[in-house]
Amino acid sequence: MAELIYEILVPGISWLEIPKLDLRVLCGCPADAVKHLTSKGKISILTENGATFETGPNAILLADDFLQNGLPANMSEFPVLQMFYKQGQIIPNHPNNKGERPILIGNANAVQSQIQYIYRGNYGLTTPEELIDCGVSLEDTAEMMAMKMQFAFGRIQPPNALLATCVVKDSGWHSLKEDLLVSRKGMNQYQFKMGTECIDVDLRLKEGETYPPPYKLPDQLLPRDKFSVWHVGEGDGWDCYRPCMASMLMIDGEPYLVDAGPNVHYTLEVLGIDLSEVAGIFQTHAHDDHFAGLPYLLQGGSKIKYFASSLVRKSTFQKLSDLISLPVEEIESFFEIVDLEFDNWTNVTNSVEVQPRFSPHPVETNIYYFRYQEGSETKVFGHLADIISSVVLGRMKNPEAKYHISEDFFDKTMQSYLEHSDVKKIDAGGGMIHGEVDDFVKDPSEKLILAHSSLPFSENQLTSACTAEFGTVDLRVPLDHEKFFHDKALHWLQQQLPTLKKEDLKELITQQTEEISRGQQVLVHAQEAGYIPLLLTGRVKQNGLLYPMGTLLGEAHALRDLPVSQEMVSVGPVRFLPIFLDPYRELLKKHKLMKKRISLLSACDHLRTFPMLQYGLCDDQLNSLLKQSERISLKKDQPVLIPNNTLGVLESGEVRFLAGNNTLKVTEKSVLGLSSILGKPLFWKEQTAKKCQVLCLPAENLMQAPGVRWFLQRTYQNYNFQLSS
Repeated sequence: MAELIYEILVPGISWLEIPKLDLRVLCGCPADAVKHLTSKGKISILTENGATFETGPNAILLADDFLQNGLPANMSEFPVLQMFYKQGQIIPNHPNNKGERPILIGNANAVQSQIQYIYRGNYGLTTPEELIDCGVSLEDTAEMMAMKMQFAFGRIQPPNALLATCVVKDSGWHSLKEDLLVSRKGMNQYQFKMGTECIDVDLRLKEGETYPPPYKLPDQLLPRDKFSVWHVGEGDGWDCYRPCMASMLMIDGEPYLVDAGPNVHYTLEVLGIDLSEVAGIFQTHAHDDHFAGLPYLLQGGSKIKYFASSLVRKSTFQKLSDLISLPVEEIESFFEIVDLEFDNWTNVTNSVEVQPRFSPHPVETNIYYFRYQEGSETKVFGHLADIISSVVLGRMKNPEAKYHISEDFFDKTMQSYLEHSDVKKIDAGGGMIHGEVDDFVKDPSEKLILAHSSLPFSENQLTSACTAEFGTVDLRVPLDHEKFFHDKALHWLQQQLPTLKKEDLKELITQQTEEISRGQQVLVHAQEAGYIPLLLTGRVKQNGLLYPMGTLLGEAHALRDLPVSQEMVSVGPVRFLPIFLDPYRELLKKHKLMKKRISLLSACDHLRTFPMLQYGLCDDQLNSLLKQSERISLKKDQPVLIPNNTLGVLESGEVRFLAGNNTLKVTEKSVLGLSSILGKPLFWKEQTAKKCQVLCLPAENLMQAPGVRWFLQRTYQNYNFQLSS
């Protein structure tokens, strides 16, 4: 029998089992890795000493870099939670609690960040001082800490007490367990050895490859409404067939997320919504089934509004800080922050308000009530994730216990769950930290939707409630669909052609919007029909590059009467507006803009090939960069000196980064001069190895785009990592 049993499960996730050592290693842990383990039969049910519990991994091999192809590679919270609670490894007196800790394997940075992120995911804010800093009163702080200690079985354990670690350095073999050895062979490449057997584990995704979601969702292009509630997640962190509990609100035609769970990028894709379209997010709390998609939201071309109580925001941002190794202050700069007060209404728009309520949970949590009001028409939606059952919360009232809550705290919590709503979606997952259907038997709401469970609900539970399918809608208040998109089109044309009159641009917007499904060639029909598609919603891809909304697709070729060299393909369903070519050409010629426009488009296409600029930047942002850019030429064997307040991108040549005895060679499209733009010390010297041409871009403009900003932070970290290896 083989000592090492290895199996690739899906791209980026594999399984290594060593029966002799009772060791089972999850290799790679992107979001929803646990669901893939379940689907592939690596998690099963056992009964021992009258207790039923799950099997599964007891160790995790981490990737060296946090992102691969734009998606988080290390999201180990739910695999660890599965070990703690589903397997019973942390539950007192559980037959499967053998005193052994789950093992995290990887480089020092990856291991340390995961330890801290899991710690925050398990406990949230951990001291009275952290709660008070969020504006919580002394009285409420005492209640919250008492509740938190109950969830933590009476003790908040330090990070290293929860997990064991195996830090793999860049040379030699490291002992993992007994005679099992592990070594790092390259970026995201590891080798395991036991006796004469060796297994290579490659955590790398191929170019263009993504971590697959464990479920399949139907494509559906969402209409735009004044107000509506779209159901885009009804499962939990263990449900292999559905996204985790979430909602999407359409407010004045703009999409807002309620939570960003695992695979939120896929949810947006099937709904025909580009990241650049997301106007805001309402965060309930920081557990990964509601949080894992947040790093994806950092990769856009503009800031997204972030709505939450300050308690939830600080808890969430601290966890995100630990996860991606950036200070909380830096993360705050990625969002437009809107702090909400518990029990108070705050305007989202002129017609929509939101009110958060505190909900007991192991980490800081708020539920939401949303109210649309225009004239005499009022609609209320309640999104209650995550909540607690009256039975579990009631046990926390015991005055004889070391930690206990008050009767008033209990009553206020349960009352806040039962507010009247036209539609209310509730966490009905049950167990130690989730809600129970029985608590809502007397709920006065018109419609009650049960969610947050991987198990089916009983007929009895569904007598006064229902479930929702992905992509269904409630509380719709429609708007003039065509007018909305025509106004959007005019806005984008004005941004791209600021010297032209509004009235002239309006003459181009004469057609009805059109829709195409996933995987369709966008430009074939457009060329034949003589128009340029203006992308309104969704995304298209050409030669590996993604184009955001507001882009005139294939414009440069169309203006020059050239056939499209590489076809554009829709990524998910797409909506566009035809802009007929002849009147558009005549308008440009009339104002002597044709040559200038073609030259600008070519330059923008060149910029789009730079990795750091592939994060949803629209044409006007690229235009702004070009206007303030300059090129410099550097001779061989000279220091790289980038002008102040700019960032260099190597267009041709080769540069050496020198740090002590270590050298890193970088070539075309690599970033230079990071130290000044980030305000961080430079641990290496930059010197040309060949004659070089460098494009210098304005730092201020670059740093306004969250996706670019984070790319530069990661690049700085990767340079440091490679030069220290």
